Amino acid sequence: MSPTRPLDPSRRGELMRGLFHKVRFDTFEAYDDPRCNVTAFTLESFTTTLPLLPADVREEEAYERLMDETLRLAARDRKEFESRTGLSEVHIVPLVSLYGFRLPQVDDEFQPWLVQVDALPRSERAVYRLIASLGWSNARTAEVLGLSEGWTSKLMSRARGTLATAGVSVEELQTGFFDVEIERRKEKE
Repeated sequence: MSPTRPLDPSRRGELMRGLFHKVRFDTFEAYDDPRCNVTAFTLESFTTTLPLLPADVREEEAYERLMDETLRLAARDRKEFESRTGLSEVHIVPLVSLYGFRLPQVDDEFQPWLVQVDALPRSERAVYRLIASLGWSNARTAEVLGLSEGWTSKLMSRARGTLATAGVSVEELQTGFFDVEIERRKEKE
């Protein structure tokens, strides 16, 4: 039996470019918790898994192995990250980066709106992202961020006002998040 050839650097780069955002997004969706540093877990998974893949690996198989490793890493750290509270413990991956590879599936207005969300002050951005894009309750958001429910409501109101002033249709943006989620679920069927 001959040993399998490792991936050549160009194929490794191709898989990195083609799969990184998908693995990060799917890990983010699997954990639904911004205290899970999906970018760090995804990077570690790619660093440890890609060099072990054979040269003839199919993209689907590479994706499955990378997802397995990323989810294993996140599961290993789950108890620790779920016990963290406070704004400094929330890993806010920029929406343009997180949803960017899926933007062709939604209308052209969506990307500039994501930029506006990413430009919100950190506390408003965190509250908006947890409630609007993840669908968290005000109470859960307040608990994770270490804030009162009243302050969380105020930050959400400010974020919505800032976005509306910047020309973002907050309701259509919410629909865009749902559209991306529907497409993601269709892909998994």
